[in-house]
Amino acid sequence: MDERDGATMTINNSPFRALAHAEKPKPNFFIVGAPKCGTTSLHEYLQHHPDVFMPYYKEPHFFGSDLEGSRFRQFRDKPEKYLKLFRDVRSEKRIGESSPWYLASTYAAAEIHCYDPGAKIIIMLRNPVDMMYSMWSQFRYSGNEQIESFEEALAAETERRQGKRIRRAAHCITGLYYRQMTRFSEQVKRYYDQFGKDQVMVIIFDDFRAQTPEIYRAVLEFLELDRSVKVEFGIRNPNKEVRLAWLQKLIVSTGFSLMLLKDRLTFLATTSRLAPYTYRTRAVEGVIAAYTRYERRSPLTLETRRRLANEAAPDIDALSALLNRDLSHWYRVQD
Repeated sequence: MDERDGATMTINNSPFRALAHAEKPKPNFFIVGAPKCGTTSLHEYLQHHPDVFMPYYKEPHFFGSDLEGSRFRQFRDKPEKYLKLFRDVRSEKRIGESSPWYLASTYAAAEIHCYDPGAKIIIMLRNPVDMMYSMWSQFRYSGNEQIESFEEALAAETERRQGKRIRRAAHCITGLYYRQMTRFSEQVKRYYDQFGKDQVMVIIFDDFRAQTPEIYRAVLEFLELDRSVKVEFGIRNPNKEVRLAWLQKLIVSTGFSLMLLKDRLTFLATTSRLAPYTYRTRAVEGVIAAYTRYERRSPLTLETRRRLANEAAPDIDALSALLNRDLSHWYRVQD
């Protein structure tokens, strides 16, 4: 069975068509990834626009039925639970959600298209070597990754495809295949094939970081929204380390993970009516803050960067051709 046949089978036997006919507020645009490419920042910037509704809960991953890991099962086949994320919609023109693993999914593009062929899609990409290293660091923090060396984690990919060297508490198994998640040319092409280029906006992280106001206004134009709205820009989702190692060990030993704990608390904060919304969200942020400290990541070794850049070069060239933009500087490593 090839990818297209698999996607068709899941769609014909899935809740996606039913969701399209639900008489409740539901998303009409999606930030589909990639992870560690600025999706959190864009999600939060858009939350401040009066004509946009973005739920406090980020990354529900209702679509992407082929994604592996407990993180992706919380909303799968549960359209009513998914729709609860949008029940506070009032008169906003655009309703969105951000699930950065939709890009790596083989099926998500077709599933979203089945749900809404007119949906707008936003894709965010960065140098694949930087993304892999950043993702590994994030996974070490969240409890998804048990290997303490980035190079060793890369070398373990073959074993992991055999189900080995995967922590019982791993919530995102798909993400442990680090090289696979940066095959951007085939990932972007899936969305172009489903939606056409006019409905897909691709943002390069380098541009987003260097020209944030300009890129934000371009996003608003893409979404057909008022571009005059002012937003305070800043760093979101910086590199994180565990403040309390004993707490991480305790959580992981139960077969759970920080990410799943955060997801459960955030969903309750989003949907509960037991306390004011502000208090609920502050409570979640307080739990995360107690667990977390922020610090810069150690630089990747030149040898590893050069090796991974050489491996990624063919896909980067293919992506350059697809986007009609030269991205070869991503694999030109300076001494």
